[in-house]
Amino acid sequence: MAFVLADPSTLARDKWPQHIAHIAQESSASCDNLGAARLVPYDDEDLSEWLWVDHQPEMSRALVYIRQDVAGVNDGNVEVVVRFQGVIAEMNLNIGGNWDGSAMNAKKATQYLTLTSGGCGEAFEPQLRAAASLRETILLQLGVNVDPITNSSNVLVLRRRVFTKIRVGANDHLPSVVKAAEDPRSKFADIRSQWRVTERVIAATHLAHGAIFPIPPLALRRGDFVDVSARVTVTIMRNARGRYYEVGFEPITIRPEANDK
Repeated sequence: MAFVLADPSTLARDKWPQHIAHIAQESSASCDNLGAARLVPYDDEDLSEWLWVDHQPEMSRALVYIRQDVAGVNDGNVEVVVRFQGVIAEMNLNIGGNWDGSAMNAKKATQYLTLTSGGCGEAFEPQLRAAASLRETILLQLGVNVDPITNSSNVLVLRRRVFTKIRVGANDHLPSVVKAAEDPRSKFADIRSQWRVTERVIAATHLAHGAIFPIPPLALRRGDFVDVSARVTVTIMRNARGRYYEVGFEPITIRPEANDK
């Protein structure tokens, strides 16, 4: 998981007041002791040499990885996962997100988490800049000419698609993570041959002694300060004009502030 930089020598998380963004187990992390794979490059030219994009049109997606020479691996790939912090403004983390229960609209169903600065632009604005730079760099590697991207809304929207499209022989081995008690009317079960929920958003608090205490995502509230690990995603979309790409940030793990300082 890579940290965002406020400037070439300072982590953005260190700009939050009273060390609110520090998790006890990572309190000593800094630009000096984190490897290159753990720092999203501040400079756009360095960013283009830090990541690579695996274009998979047959799966309607592209995967974003840290380059092997940066990650220090010879085999396998390390996906780009970025750490963001902020105050929850809006969210929908229900197991089905905004799904209306119909098979036709399963592909549109999303969960989302919207973060704001909570008044600390010094820490939050570098994250908006990093998100925009990641989008631009990825699109350029996909051969899409883009204008410089700015975030005029001053919020960071992390969004994930609820369902995975099931393709026979490709990913039909993936199990559904929806429990029977969460699907009393069998709406998820009825479409599992086409669409499945294959991952959950995880919410957990890190305690001072090192333990991780899981909490239900629905226990989170607007106004909570959170640290989020988010996977960079690329979805290939099509419309009347042809193919286009949607670059997003998919929440994986959400850590609310805890009394662990």
